[in-house]
Amino acid sequence: MRSLIATTALIASTSVLAGTDPMLPASSSADAGTSPLAAVTVMSHDLEASRAFYEGALSMTAEPISLTVDEAQLLKQHWALNEVDAIEGFVFSNPGAQGSAVVRVLRAPEDMPSGRPNLSSRYSGPLGFGLPDTNMPRRLVEVQTRGFKSTAGIKRMAFPRADGSEYTVSEVHYVAPDDVLVLGVDRGEYTQIGPINELTGIGGVAYSSFMVDSIEDSSHFFREVLGYELRRKMSFRSSGQGMPDTRSGEAIAFLQWFAPGAITGYLVMMELLDGDKRPYVPIGMASTGLSMWTFTTDSLTSIISRWQDYSGENAAVLEARVPPFGRVRSIMIASPTGISIEIIERSN
Repeated sequence: MRSLIATTALIASTSVLAGTDPMLPASSSADAGTSPLAAVTVMSHDLEASRAFYEGALSMTAEPISLTVDEAQLLKQHWALNEVDAIEGFVFSNPGAQGSAVVRVLRAPEDMPSGRPNLSSRYSGPLGFGLPDTNMPRRLVEVQTRGFKSTAGIKRMAFPRADGSEYTVSEVHYVAPDDVLVLGVDRGEYTQIGPINELTGIGGVAYSSFMVDSIEDSSHFFREVLGYELRRKMSFRSSGQGMPDTRSGEAIAFLQWFAPGAITGYLVMMELLDGDKRPYVPIGMASTGLSMWTFTTDSLTSIISRWQDYSGENAAVLEARVPPFGRVRSIMIASPTGISIEIIERSN
């Protein structure tokens, strides 16, 4: 995808489903089964390095996770974190960018393996996430000063409009702790990908990217269970840069999925169309890096019914305090690629 590689070339027709800007919906939020992305959870071997990156380099606010023994025990079972002695970590947010997703970082056991070794794009499963940034040169210096790297510096890419013309997007790709790829995005003339803190010029999490074994299988899940809608579908050839462990000329499918009515909190689905893929093993919360997505809903009963129709399985409901959402009712399910998905019922 042009938003993940230094240089790319479109190899298939582009389908834009809403006006000249594919980010803008033709649908209504009243039709949404679940919310835009509300949180990404990262399992980390180094909480201090994570804090230095998200709070220091990305100007987020850090809130320590504090749970009673009983609360932690309930969440350990619910999140399938049986190998974790205690739940500890931080919730990182950008209070000046209301409506952005948060980053929840949990301490991982020392022997927990990486879910994406060396950021390799050949593995199915979550890859990383992005946030809006209107002052990339300053942010890049801040990131590098704190000892973190960019894969390819600041790049300008051309994206297609519905009428065949192009608009320019600037992006920078950061290597966060625990093999997580974090992107800063500036859409220039178009609406930014999410809310921005005017004091810092940067926002919170606005989307998350993932690699799949089959776009058909994963598309069916996100449409039928979460009620998401497809707004852009295209493919490109990799330059062999930017997306680690891809080869020059390799074809990659690229889809953008949104909650109806939403302009942020979306999902970028990609599939390698050439060459070998590797399964995401171990799946879910059993590996470090980006391990779980959180969405909210007005009706947990409705989502459970959708899940049962899709999978033939039930979903156990937990009522407990879940940082940073408070005391809520929630379920845990899994996507076809094994990504853990937490669905939380919003309070009326």
